[in-house]
Amino acid sequence: MFSITSNHLHQKLLLAVIAIGMFLDGLDGSIVTIILPQISESFGTDTGTVSWVIITYLLMMAGLILIIGKTAERGYIKRIFLLGVCVFALGSAICGISPNLEVLLGSRIIQGIGAAMIAATATLLCVTYLPKEMLGMALGTISMSVSIGVAAGPAIGGFIAQYLSWHWAFLINVPVSIIIVILALYVIPADVKRENQSFDIPGAALLFGFMASGVFVLERIPHLGISDLQIIICTGICMITLILFLLREHRCQVPLIHFRIFGAWEFTATLIAFLLFGCVYMGVLYLLPFFLQAGMGYDPVISGLYLLIPPVLTAIIGIPMGTWSDRIGRRPFAIAGSVFIIAVTGTFMLIQPITGFVPLLLGLLCMGFFWGCAGGPVASRVVETAPEGEEGTGSSLMVTAMYLGSVIGTALFATFFTMGTATNGKIAFSDLTSGIFMQGFHTAMAVGLILSVITLVLSVVVREQKNGRHSDQE
Repeated sequence: MFSITSNHLHQKLLLAVIAIGMFLDGLDGSIVTIILPQISESFGTDTGTVSWVIITYLLMMAGLILIIGKTAERGYIKRIFLLGVCVFALGSAICGISPNLEVLLGSRIIQGIGAAMIAATATLLCVTYLPKEMLGMALGTISMSVSIGVAAGPAIGGFIAQYLSWHWAFLINVPVSIIIVILALYVIPADVKRENQSFDIPGAALLFGFMASGVFVLERIPHLGISDLQIIICTGICMITLILFLLREHRCQVPLIHFRIFGAWEFTATLIAFLLFGCVYMGVLYLLPFFLQAGMGYDPVISGLYLLIPPVLTAIIGIPMGTWSDRIGRRPFAIAGSVFIIAVTGTFMLIQPITGFVPLLLGLLCMGFFWGCAGGPVASRVVETAPEGEEGTGSSLMVTAMYLGSVIGTALFATFFTMGTATNGKIAFSDLTSGIFMQGFHTAMAVGLILSVITLVLSVVVREQKNGRHSDQE
């Protein structure tokens, strides 16, 4: 059996390793976001196609985290974490020497597999080895760590894009990965193997097929058209794999997902809200570098400095907010986060380059307050509203929702941006005028505003007591 780590020093060291691992994830995501315009120009592709540099990575995470989490729960947490860091480093190295978009996308798949191993085991390490009263603070630490990585990413990525080749944005992950492996070997408790249980491999394959085909259809429709053979085939695959997955899970003795967990409506509502949080946040973050460079006319270095603002603010308030939510409950923070993300999408839906930097600064500050309020507390809320005995599954689904939301957000915002900028479904980033760009940007933000309002409704309807457990009473 796994035992809770009671030694305060060991708790801090364990959190430090988890934090560094998630820092690497945040660093990579933000560096890639800021260099997307340069990758697009380097390979002569449009903003929708280059979005797959993000999508392939996040799709691996969203599709594999639940599977990896289930495997890790059987007593392989430490080994999977260490293997994940090594795979991530390998993928980063190949990304750094990619001569074309095809090689880059393939190496991003490898990178995403490693990142999925890190992310799945990071939250599981918190749930497994740390006391429950530390959960909000621990997940707030993870949120803060990702934010610090995101904070460092734009500045580093902007410098790299301006003065070096974008390839170096991936190569810097390798030495950080080596440091993580050395520390993790020492501080993570040894694995304790549990009794072997059957694993639903067919169900896992069907779930991944559903996600991959669905995201492809969502992002490619503006480019290919709804009547294109690829879209028709992938839509059919998406529907068939979903039906087969549901049938499989219903009949399987040890399913990948016990659907009874969704019988708790509070859990379902909170999970959907968390997914939409990730969807809107990542969609906005995906388009912002293009706005800063194509709309505002900033160079990569200045753009990177502007993008420092949200994660730095999140890093400052993330842990205090998580600790505070441990005492008074998660609901106020979920509602506050919803209000802030509404302010973000509303501001960017109306912004124009001629209005200057003040609206931009307002939107960036609201982004920082949003994730600082919602990151750790809402992640904890998902786990806590899971039925008793399903906390592990709830943790895996929470992480899956975060990255699946990021995948959907990137694809969704890319889709509506493309719809707003081109009548033929495709236009190279280098050919965009400021006016055409802003049409697509505002279209995507309007969709984000609608999704943000939905998160507010879902956050309000799930009520909590001060101990963090859900309740139907105030």
